[in-house]
Amino acid sequence: MTLVLLPLVGAVGFWAVQGLWEWAWSAISGPPGLTAFASRTVGGEHLYLDPKAATDPATVCKRGIPVTAAGKPASLPITLQAKTDEAIMVIGIEVNVVSSEPPPKGGAVAEPRGCPAALKGRAFDVDLTRIPSPVVPAADKSGGHQATDLPFTVTADDPEQLNLRLSPGGKDVRFTVKIEWVADGKYGSVTLNGDDRDRERDGFRVMGRPHSSSAPEGN
Repeated sequence: MTLVLLPLVGAVGFWAVQGLWEWAWSAISGPPGLTAFASRTVGGEHLYLDPKAATDPATVCKRGIPVTAAGKPASLPITLQAKTDEAIMVIGIEVNVVSSEPPPKGGAVAEPRGCPAALKGRAFDVDLTRIPSPVVPAADKSGGHQATDLPFTVTADDPEQLNLRLSPGGKDVRFTVKIEWVADGKYGSVTLNGDDRDRERDGFRVMGRPHSSSAPEGN
């Protein structure tokens, strides 16, 4: 009887220790979640500067607002990464237009020389002229963008790079982005509310060609 019980007791002890370790690790690492980061919109044919902004290259890249033209969209690069070792399934991308106004009449437009370009990744087209704004897999895969669709999986060791390709039409548009996800049967979301170029108002910003604007000297 002792020879039969000892392996059984050992197996029970092993599973108990393993269960305790999994519980402890879950408590330490915390619940699953998604980290989303977007520094700013990039790209566009030109960058818009308000009348009071300096026109040196550093200011143009840091403070300039992407301007689209000739059907070429601007981009919002977004990096997604799981907070824990548990895989996160991204199930939705929602773009909410905060404001849509005519482009400004003053200011200047500069070429984005030496400014960061959009990184390659999963590309989605966003039509900001429509409310709600549809987010659809990019039809044009040129430039090295990946063919993609929802849902897709993100892990801590395998983050994902998204590119939202923005088409504002002829408007000056501010918008926010909500990423929806599911992990272990639980729903969650994270909202990106804008970059550091205008902290007084919510939303990322992109526009069509402003009226009566001119290129700064040296650009």
